[in-house]
Amino acid sequence: MLGEDDRHEETRGDDSCTRQQFLRRVALSGAAITAVPWLAACGGSSAIGSGTTASTGSAESAIQRGSTLKMFNWQGYDNPAALKQFKQAYDVTVRPTYIAGDQEVFTKLGAQKGQGQWDVLTYNSGLVPQLYEQGILDPLVVDDFPNAASIFPEFANLPQIKAGAPGEVVGLPFSWGYQGFIRTTKLPRLTRWSQIFGSQYNGRIIGVNDPTTSIATMAIAQGFTDYAHLTRAQFDEVMAGWERLRPSLRTIVPDYGVAKDLLVRGEVDGCVPGWQAMVVNAAKDGTTLYHDIPTEGVYGFMDLLCLIKGSKNAGTARGFINHMLSPTAQASLAKALAQGITNAKAVPLLPAVLRDAYEYSRLSENFRSSPIRPLPSNEGGKYVTLPTGPRRGRSSRRDESPHGRGSAGRAVRAALRTDPRPSPRRSPMLAMAPGQGGACRRAGRGQQALRWGGGAP
Repeated sequence: MLGEDDRHEETRGDDSCTRQQFLRRVALSGAAITAVPWLAACGGSSAIGSGTTASTGSAESAIQRGSTLKMFNWQGYDNPAALKQFKQAYDVTVRPTYIAGDQEVFTKLGAQKGQGQWDVLTYNSGLVPQLYEQGILDPLVVDDFPNAASIFPEFANLPQIKAGAPGEVVGLPFSWGYQGFIRTTKLPRLTRWSQIFGSQYNGRIIGVNDPTTSIATMAIAQGFTDYAHLTRAQFDEVMAGWERLRPSLRTIVPDYGVAKDLLVRGEVDGCVPGWQAMVVNAAKDGTTLYHDIPTEGVYGFMDLLCLIKGSKNAGTARGFINHMLSPTAQASLAKALAQGITNAKAVPLLPAVLRDAYEYSRLSENFRSSPIRPLPSNEGGKYVTLPTGPRRGRSSRRDESPHGRGSAGRAVRAALRTDPRPSPRRSPMLAMAPGQGGACRRAGRGQQALRWGGGAP
């Protein structure tokens, strides 16, 4: 299990690499949309602006041919189709180490700070500023990355990527997704979160054992959009919301793959929280699902590509980051993982089911209600915080949703605990062990359980 021993998979620039996929490929066709430049939404200025960090030249100019690039990443982001062109062009070996959970990133990179064990990190934008402040990441200069010019401005303007001194960027937007309400055709569109408490939902929906997303979702439903700064009183209101939802919940499943399977089989009609990839993979099964974004908004995640301080192959790492932002690599990643991408020029290369699921044509509108927000820090004080220290007993597979083990994770499970209604097909019940689940499993980016820091009122 990762976290106790590193899991590597070494591939070179040929066709003999092992294909690691946690989501099935989508093979549908569709039309195109117009690309959007890396510009601020108004004034035509750069999303980042000029600053004190000097450009070191194009990222591709410093790639070391025949070298080895070491990634610390969620499983799946080393997708062979996305890496193939880069490895063949430069004869580079890519050696990934798979992340088991968020706190492992802080623990391992903190212990190896500046020692060059890894070169590139893929990580949740909500937590990247903390890594930078701890001296774990090196800044990036946007001008060094030609493909960054085509990143959607909604993602380019995220405050999370502007951590550090003016002009310093500690990560480039790479992959994203929204986690709203997933439903079948048997339920009407959810326009406001308050509707989910109605009696018409009793016993018809399921929850997912995903504490952070569950807390953020209910916080938004209760009017607390800044879920990174929940006081104890607000947190109690969030938990009360889950208590109120208990009659609607048929069961709680361990991951989003199990949830998708139950919806496809018609055993339940809705899922909260959901994930857009469920829509994509249900279409592969011949079932139409819908992802609703209520007026109050939904929780969203964004993963960044970052340069780890002390990298022994920084030039190749920068070239790799630029490649992974290219339209072809982004499209390959989206098709393989059913996730959202950030390069607008890649969208025309996507199947219609992916474009529709992530609503790229309505990205600006959706972002107004559902921006990608930071996650709680681990600094303590009066707000909900992330726990510190390593976690054990977590699955090493990126395609399985983590199970929160902090006090807030226990609080969520206690709030959701119901008398499950077994179906003839024996739907998974509450508190299933990690590692069980279906084929369309949600990656664990940022899905860390929460706890109360010192000084909480």
